[in-house]
Amino acid sequence: MNLENLLNHLTIKKITGELSDQPIQKITQDTREVEAGDIFICIEGSNFDGHQYAATAIEKGAIAVIARKTVETNGSVPIIYVNNTDKAMAILANAFYDFPSNQFQLVGVTGTNGKTTISFIIEAIMKCLKKGTGLIGTVGIQINDDFYPTKNTTPDSITLQRVLKQMREEAVDLCAMEVSSQALVKGRVWGVNFDVAVMTNLTHEHMELHNTMAEYREAKKLLFSQLGNSYSQPFNRPKVAVLNKDDETFEGYALATAAEVISYSVKDKAADFFADRIHYDEDSTQFDLVVGDKTYPVKSILVGEYNVANVLAAIAAVYALGYDLEAIITAYESFKGVVGRMELVSTAKEDVKVYVDYAHSPDAMEKVLETVKMISKGKIISVFGCPGKREADKRPIMAKIGVEQSDYAIMTTDETKQDDQSQIWEMMRSGIPEGMTNYSYIENRTEAIYKAVEMAEPGDIVLLLGRGHDTIYYDEKGRIYHFSDQEAARNALERRKLI
Repeated sequence: MNLENLLNHLTIKKITGELSDQPIQKITQDTREVEAGDIFICIEGSNFDGHQYAATAIEKGAIAVIARKTVETNGSVPIIYVNNTDKAMAILANAFYDFPSNQFQLVGVTGTNGKTTISFIIEAIMKCLKKGTGLIGTVGIQINDDFYPTKNTTPDSITLQRVLKQMREEAVDLCAMEVSSQALVKGRVWGVNFDVAVMTNLTHEHMELHNTMAEYREAKKLLFSQLGNSYSQPFNRPKVAVLNKDDETFEGYALATAAEVISYSVKDKAADFFADRIHYDEDSTQFDLVVGDKTYPVKSILVGEYNVANVLAAIAAVYALGYDLEAIITAYESFKGVVGRMELVSTAKEDVKVYVDYAHSPDAMEKVLETVKMISKGKIISVFGCPGKREADKRPIMAKIGVEQSDYAIMTTDETKQDDQSQIWEMMRSGIPEGMTNYSYIENRTEAIYKAVEMAEPGDIVLLLGRGHDTIYYDEKGRIYHFSDQEAARNALERRKLI
């Protein structure tokens, strides 16, 4: 594809210089990757501005630059000016990789909590139905049985379109994809042809990116307002929005989308997918799935009401794609769980259970602790911290929840990211109600986990919160190293000779 053909997909304000008919090698926003024949796109970030590096990109062989602001160059290559370079990058990447999401089914999952679990359930169901599967999200990228790490929940638009093209080439039938609010605001998924969009819930999170909950709500809504628009629907594939009737976003998002709406609920019997007669065991959940006038028994290895909602959303999403409901339910019952989501590290010899969970927001933390209360035969000992460089206002809230909902809470570090850990702890401590003494602070996370396991008695549950699957740790000096809650927990259990 040459430059002129590719630019036909853009709304252009102005072009300076002559367009080349030289074939395009690739599109990039990173000058370190620029080679001869590339297009360089000037992206503006919070700590950098790609417009400052346009001359460097040209020196390295870029044949065109896409910019929003005036770029000073020697005039040797054309500068294409647009209103929004983030959106332009998404449009160009989609066209350059030949609109890959048009070739298979795609489910986008957004919301504060539950995205990863729902995506993994959808992927597991489809795999059990003998379909080629793809997965994009917080844990990484999976194409059939191959796994690739990723930095962001939703990759930048160039990486995303390249991955979708690879999925198409490797015979993927369906991809389940987590869609973050930042990705929606930045336009990373602009033009991606979603068949189904799922909303989980909206709770206090990402206030470092969105100034208010209203802004956060509007950001998430973009997935549904864009669902089925003319740009992303070249082949008129049916579009469905799967919405949580128990969440405050339901009415607004249902009005915002032009797509058909399927509702799910654990509370409202009028929902299209309703969970009735929910029964929780220590390591599983049973409920009746009510769809219309039919009832289907479902057994799940996931525990907690919030996970029943996740299961409903995933089953509804696959059903919306046209698959048989009974086959979906049968396939779901082979689901083995998600790493770092209520993951049982080990059942120790003395019936001490250690769980690792990614809960890192007040709402998620509260729901996990409520769930563990339902299945615990003894005390709940929680270990958690609050990360640096984001949402300081939730630190006292999380400390309050942890201390009030646990029999004993051990607060510790969680990726300080060059913030002062002592200040993080002081903010956490400020939220603990006066007179409560069932807590301690151990700065070293490994030592905190060891202490929790040492305290545990038969029937107790140790709950390690906040990190889940994550094994990359940023300390207060900006250094990066490996840390795993699961590994620390196993070491602690081995030290007590419990495994």
